[in-house]
Amino acid sequence: MSTFLWILAALLLAAHLYRTYWARRSLPAVGSQPFAGELLRVGETFIARRAARNGSTKTIVCFPGFLEDIRYFTALYENADCELILVNNANYHCPFDQQDVQRLDWPENPFAVGTIEHDGYYLAQVIRELASGSEVILHGHSRGGAVVLEAGRQFPRLMKQGDPAVSAILEAPVLPQGRMVGNGSDTLPHYLIRYFLPVVLGLSRNASPAQLLKQPMMQPSNPLKEQICQTIYTNARSYATCVENVKSIRRWQRQHGFDLYRNFERVTVVMGERDDVLDNASMLVSASVAQESYPGVSVLHTENTNHFPSLEQPHYLRELAGVA
Repeated sequence: MSTFLWILAALLLAAHLYRTYWARRSLPAVGSQPFAGELLRVGETFIARRAARNGSTKTIVCFPGFLEDIRYFTALYENADCELILVNNANYHCPFDQQDVQRLDWPENPFAVGTIEHDGYYLAQVIRELASGSEVILHGHSRGGAVVLEAGRQFPRLMKQGDPAVSAILEAPVLPQGRMVGNGSDTLPHYLIRYFLPVVLGLSRNASPAQLLKQPMMQPSNPLKEQICQTIYTNARSYATCVENVKSIRRWQRQHGFDLYRNFERVTVVMGERDDVLDNASMLVSASVAQESYPGVSVLHTENTNHFPSLEQPHYLRELAGVA
């Protein structure tokens, strides 16, 4: 073998080892903040619950998107008169102070950590074991939208025939037969994203606010959105989990059809005016086809929004949830 090939092989090996380092490394948490409620944990999933106020009988259960944590919803529902339950992505850091965390003795999750199925299973258990309101709303953002639909797929009777029946808000969501923006769902780009993702996330851990604002998804912006998105590179406890998240999103979107919407009495798909993360056109097709068969499905188009309507124009979501 020529000297050039030896050097090339050494460089490729070094690059692969560097990728492996970032994928397998156990990552530290970056800061935490108080939460006015109780913290629970089951397996690798953290749950935050705040009691209802003023005798409210409404429960809102939230699940965040890929790379996000449950702080995504705290400002949106800070003053809402409801029982609020926030369910974090599995194997992501809890963003709240963990001085007193209660361990839950629930059945073992049969699905792999990092998959939509794993998070959907525990989201359904939250409805069954923790939600106390006579009106229950599931609010999922981005990948969290798929987690909501997956919970309904696994436990349809709990969602639609249970007492109470459950409605769903899917915000800028991962949907059946949807796609990432651009070519991100195509085979070669998808595998390249999965391979290089740990390195990209690792090198972005110390990105400045100015660097973050250069990303298309950050426009329109405001201080709250900048604050929440500043931690997207540090929320996961392992970038291997993030790789599994991406793998699961593509597989889940291709594997499931529009019948998943039927498991809820009411489903509202909230779309950004534009979306620089997920493909708006395929999102609209998914929701529109479902509307033809299931009258409980509706689409809410928002203005001056991108992939984060709750942070960009929160009044849409507050009105939809009935807490404006």
